[in-house]
Amino acid sequence: MKVELQNLKIDTLSGESVSIQNCRYSGDVRDYEFEYAGFHFAVKDTWEKSKTAFKFTRKINAKKRGEAVPGAGISFSAEIYVGDGGQTLRVGVPSAVYDRRVGGGKREYHSFMEDRLPGGIILFYDDETKEAVTVQKLVPAIYTEKEVRVKGQSRYLHKTEVTSMGYGRGDCAFASLCWPYEERETSVALDSSGTYVKAFYPLEEDFEIELFYYIEAKAAPSFTEALFEGYCDLADRLIEAQHADCGSDVFQYAEPAELPFDRKEGMEYRRDSVSKTYREFEPEGAGFFFHFNPQKGYGSQPSGFGTVNHTIPHETYTYVLEYGFTGRQIDIALSLAKEDPGMVKKGEKVIDFFVKHCVCKNGWLYSLYDVKGERPFASFGDREAPRLHYMDYPEKQGNYLRTMTEPMKDLLAAYLWYRDRGIEKREWMEAVFLFADFLIEKQNEDGSWYRAYTPKGEPVFMNERPECTEEENDRGRKASTIIPVMFLCDMAEFAPKGEEYLEAAKRAGEYSLLHEVKEELYQGGTMDNPNIVDKEAAQYVMAGMYHLYKSTGDRRYLEGSIQAAKQFVTWNYIWNAPMRRGTILAEKHFRTKGMGAINSVWCGGVVDIYSLFHIKELHLLGRETGIVFFERMAEWISFAAAQILSCPRDRMGFGDTGMQPEGFGICAQGMDDGMIEKGDIWGTLGWIYSAGIDGMARYIQEL
Repeated sequence: MKVELQNLKIDTLSGESVSIQNCRYSGDVRDYEFEYAGFHFAVKDTWEKSKTAFKFTRKINAKKRGEAVPGAGISFSAEIYVGDGGQTLRVGVPSAVYDRRVGGGKREYHSFMEDRLPGGIILFYDDETKEAVTVQKLVPAIYTEKEVRVKGQSRYLHKTEVTSMGYGRGDCAFASLCWPYEERETSVALDSSGTYVKAFYPLEEDFEIELFYYIEAKAAPSFTEALFEGYCDLADRLIEAQHADCGSDVFQYAEPAELPFDRKEGMEYRRDSVSKTYREFEPEGAGFFFHFNPQKGYGSQPSGFGTVNHTIPHETYTYVLEYGFTGRQIDIALSLAKEDPGMVKKGEKVIDFFVKHCVCKNGWLYSLYDVKGERPFASFGDREAPRLHYMDYPEKQGNYLRTMTEPMKDLLAAYLWYRDRGIEKREWMEAVFLFADFLIEKQNEDGSWYRAYTPKGEPVFMNERPECTEEENDRGRKASTIIPVMFLCDMAEFAPKGEEYLEAAKRAGEYSLLHEVKEELYQGGTMDNPNIVDKEAAQYVMAGMYHLYKSTGDRRYLEGSIQAAKQFVTWNYIWNAPMRRGTILAEKHFRTKGMGAINSVWCGGVVDIYSLFHIKELHLLGRETGIVFFERMAEWISFAAAQILSCPRDRMGFGDTGMQPEGFGICAQGMDDGMIEKGDIWGTLGWIYSAGIDGMARYIQEL
């Protein structure tokens, strides 16, 4: 595909136009000179060409020549045209864009702050010709200060090295590279209305900055392969660039996290902490009250964050037991029982309570229990129930496939562990079979399941968007199909009629191969946002396909797992975004490398540790296939996810050791709505313990 650099573009905070007095072209070099707001600017663009690649370097030098203009600011951008204008190209931007196409004469533009992206790369892919163009930022930003603005301002001054990378279509597709950053046409940085943001560098003193990009055109068999190859290449280039600058203390943009303890110690701190959340209540109840604010201690309300529906905290979290998704009671009970004989009976009591109160005779189950109200309640649709962060749907009550599958998979593991120690819990086994048979009964002819069901087992189609086609809505209704596969593979090994359960898992695998792997699109993994593209969807397909492969030996499932993994890894950072001084993340030298972005709305603006759940499968997949990057990423994740975990050496300002925030603010998210600013932490919901104990343990035991 054709790749062509366009001329320098300049914007000012005041909106004044800037006249370039001198522009010289000499081979691969373009020199621009101009005066603005008492400064003389010299900009040198170098465009080095090779057979299939280009190196683009922009050097900006600003010197004060007269009286500076108070409040003046400036920004610079470059556009790189891709293709000839007649193509429709699929765009890939890690954690942000996996399913967008530019073409067909539609004019559009979308850009993202550099620190919102796990890796600074934009992909343009032609499905017909199998040609790909990747634009990579070679040296990431390492310094940023706080933006200078008042609430409501979307154009403001910001002394920062952070750039933005974007894509769009005018006469043809283009990549847009801007310093300082902008997010257009919408942004989640300021408010829920999507107000765009644009930063301008303040003109106060002399400055110089150099920006480096690498653009490559090459053939690739698929969109996923092109994105994965570019991501691996960029990860290697960042490491090489940092090693070249090893004499500087500030060049830490490619180093993984350093921990004050080893990873097994971190698991012990977590176990000790979560065991303290155990509480019994009348008449026969027991559970872990593990939703709290680590800065205030056990029993407090979780600190604020937002979902598509709600802002948290509210006090209901202090008296709700959660068995799936963001809190896994049974998993914690079993994890503690395995290590502490004193927790065996307590764990049994936790699980007995769940089986007695949450499992229905038809196999459908509740995964939430209101201790104050003394009843289980639906994940959505119950007007009288405690208010949580799940997606709501007032027309019907029901539960999600994921939040039913997770506790039952945990229950099967608990039953087998207790049985092997001479404690036969028949009612647990019966509950497991009820749910497994519910899955058999509700599986659709195409092998899928729906994302949610009522207590009667009727499917729920919730929050569908009118602009979507019927095919898109149908894919969204069935987006969780892969989630029961691991449970069914476990059942196939344990149950007398194991072949029936394995056959159901295989049918689900076939659906996923056709509708997710083939389409190269993974969505709907979490229950607190609409059916959007997210990290956990790709993660679940990777893990589910890997378990199917191990259960059947069918290498089509292995290939499906590989393809999902190649997208999953692009949700995890390969560099360390700059932290702003004065925040806890800067103070504790937090590193983003290995941290996971969340979904395609927030991208990596906020990160969490939930890639931990299936890094065992990622590691084993890499070992089996020889794809070394999978193993490297699993290791980076395992170190990153233990950061800001309080320990005897550093309590982090938390109430106890073994506590950790739910999430970490890498750039602003709704800061004008009072939500998250860069450097913030918040939380915590109980699945932080499941990820940090069971997810980590499953990985560590394979090393």
